[in-house]
Amino acid sequence: MAQDWKSADLEIGQPGVEAMEEQTKMGASTTLRGWKIGLALLAIGLCAASAIFFTIHNQKQNVTQGSEVLGHTLRQLSKRHTGTSQIAIHLEGDTKLETGEDANEVQWKDDVDHAFHHGGLKLVDNEIVIPKKGLYFVYSQVSFDVDCGSTTDHEHPSHAVRRKSKVFEGEHTLLNTMRSSCQGASNDHWYGAINLGAVFSLEEGDLLSTTTGPMPFVEESAGKTFFGVFAL
Repeated sequence: MAQDWKSADLEIGQPGVEAMEEQTKMGASTTLRGWKIGLALLAIGLCAASAIFFTIHNQKQNVTQGSEVLGHTLRQLSKRHTGTSQIAIHLEGDTKLETGEDANEVQWKDDVDHAFHHGGLKLVDNEIVIPKKGLYFVYSQVSFDVDCGSTTDHEHPSHAVRRKSKVFEGEHTLLNTMRSSCQGASNDHWYGAINLGAVFSLEEGDLLSTTTGPMPFVEESAGKTFFGVFAL
């Protein structure tokens, strides 16, 4: 009889034990979840702080890296299209002027650094010649290093892509941008880049060129200043 009572007591008490175990597990799970959320917020905070630090203290490095990444991406897109259409050109910029050259034009080179040309697109008299009618992606970038202490009127960097065609007279502007510089930095340097790019329907024999200013502040290091076209 006593044995039966012990057995009954255990059976009656068993749900209470399970409830206590369940509460213990829930408490541990809540604590663990809280630690995970706290660590995640800490990681996000550290990432944000790092981003702000590098943005403030590495302006020139960020501009340079961004320019190089964009240049690399456009070169890869051009080369990808050359696998099918074989119509692409990528030019690198040179700011050293020779006698008779326009002081407002970057001198484009097709035989230096990462420059190349395929499929009839070619460079003639500092202009890209379009070999046949079709859709083309036209792009260009110019990087600037403006010495804010060397000028009192703080030049506004500008860059444009222009088109000559047999379907109209004179030149038409395809792409054009101007930027402000040296705001609040009269004795420092301003680093920046102008990026242009869009799709155009072009005719056979069209000529594409650029105008840029102020030329003394244009950077010509590899990957910073370039001009290109590829067929779509």
